Amino acid sequence: MSETSRRGTGVTGQSECQTIDPEPGVSPTLDSNYEPPIHRLPPEIIVDVVRSSVRWDTRIQDLIRLTLVCKYWSAIIHNATVLWATIDAAEGPSLVLKALKTAKGALLDLTFHYKTAQMNWSAFFMSVIGCMEHWRTLNVDLSLADWNSMLENFNKGAPPSLEALHLSSPAGQWSRGTGLFGENRAPPRLKEISLVNIPIKLAPLQLSGLKSFTIDRVAMVSAENVLNVVQGSPAIESIYFRCAVDFPPSHQASPHSGAFGSTSTHLNSLIHLSLLDLPMPSLNLVLSTIAAPHLQTLEIDCELQEASIAELLEGLRRQLATISRLAANAQTFKVCLSSYACYQIVIGGFDLTLLMDELPVNASEETFDWVCNHLGRPLKDLPAHLMAIDWEPEIPSRLEWFTHHLTITQLRLHSDPYFGTALETIIPFLCRPTTSTPVTWLLPQVEIIETNLVWGAGNDDIVEMIENRHSAEDGKDGVAAPKAFREIWLSYGGKGYRNSPSVDPEFFREVHRVANGADVYWEKEKLTDMNDNKL
Repeated sequence: MSETSRRGTGVTGQSECQTIDPEPGVSPTLDSNYEPPIHRLPPEIIVDVVRSSVRWDTRIQDLIRLTLVCKYWSAIIHNATVLWATIDAAEGPSLVLKALKTAKGALLDLTFHYKTAQMNWSAFFMSVIGCMEHWRTLNVDLSLADWNSMLENFNKGAPPSLEALHLSSPAGQWSRGTGLFGENRAPPRLKEISLVNIPIKLAPLQLSGLKSFTIDRVAMVSAENVLNVVQGSPAIESIYFRCAVDFPPSHQASPHSGAFGSTSTHLNSLIHLSLLDLPMPSLNLVLSTIAAPHLQTLEIDCELQEASIAELLEGLRRQLATISRLAANAQTFKVCLSSYACYQIVIGGFDLTLLMDELPVNASEETFDWVCNHLGRPLKDLPAHLMAIDWEPEIPSRLEWFTHHLTITQLRLHSDPYFGTALETIIPFLCRPTTSTPVTWLLPQVEIIETNLVWGAGNDDIVEMIENRHSAEDGKDGVAAPKAFREIWLSYGGKGYRNSPSVDPEFFREVHRVANGADVYWEKEKLTDMNDNKL
């Protein structure tokens, strides 16, 4: 029999959410002794169920809907102040006020993002300022117009219970560093701080004891000031420094004993370290200062000039033990070569990107060779995935370097399918042995190839490449034949073009003919029939 639910009579001690099972042809009657099984659960279990049911972007709306289920649920949800303590300006002023009122004395997690907020920053701040002592986390992404207003608001005091602070602006603020909290000390409970495009003065905050520290494109921050924070946070777990604008080492004396770089700061809890776009002196200083025996990921991204190669290598030498440990258990690794001589290697938990467009080819290759030879293991025996993105004139010689130094088993080629010409220039080099000595096929170990097509004519060289490599005679003219492809992945490049041209079925029939049994994929779907309507 079907069950129906109706609201109870509100009699004290009785369930307010009654379930009845009517007999056919008989008017339903209320069984006041029946209690739904969910009411037998402890309230804290129901709170957990509710917490996992609400959406992050409509949290308060969902809570209000759930209070309408029955009076029993309404009482539990309204009394669970923790459910109302996550407040986002995206839900609008009335729901923000409802949540603040219902959260009562709970610690609050507050979010304001200028793109999603349904109220302006001033209105949101005035709504939450009265309960500043209950702020636990504050995540603020502001437009440029709200930036000065936000600073004025924060000069009214420091939230004593604040544990995490994220302040972000969509574009860099070029003013001089500005104080926060009236240039007073940061709240004592603050464990996470993230500053993105906002020039906050760090020194007055006297930050210490942090678990997570992010400085992203913040102008006029000295390396020493940042490292002062790190040294005062021995239990820190995550560090993210990205600063393409300015990260100058100051010449002021450190408040800590010993000069930076001459002694190591041991961070036994540090798990993630990202150092991106730092000027070389600052990058070298950080690498030479931090010792993290339990690091799980190390990410470095920098631009090299001939004069700075020695500094980079010196900093990496200080981290060789860590780098070797991060690479030790890797079964494969990834190398990316993109335009402007950008080299990237990702092996295990180590991710290094070097922009070397101002270096001569031999200098960039020697630098990358040094890195490959100092990872604590021979890379030649480890399968590698090479990605060549877009074109630059030196790519053929660079592919030769990879051929002689690494074992590339998977190759991805990509250029813009409409504007790019890279594939038309690169693929012919893969169609035949090299003319340089020693004569060899480029990347002869590749078994999986992925390449996008170009619009219009110009894809026939892909067929030629597959056919030539698959039909090559081993040992002919003293040249070993390349391995045959096992998988061939084709697409238009996934660049978001809405009106991709139709694909010539004849092209795919030719690919299938020369593939000699290799699996062929089009836009990530395997082709089993060359008359497939996916084409």
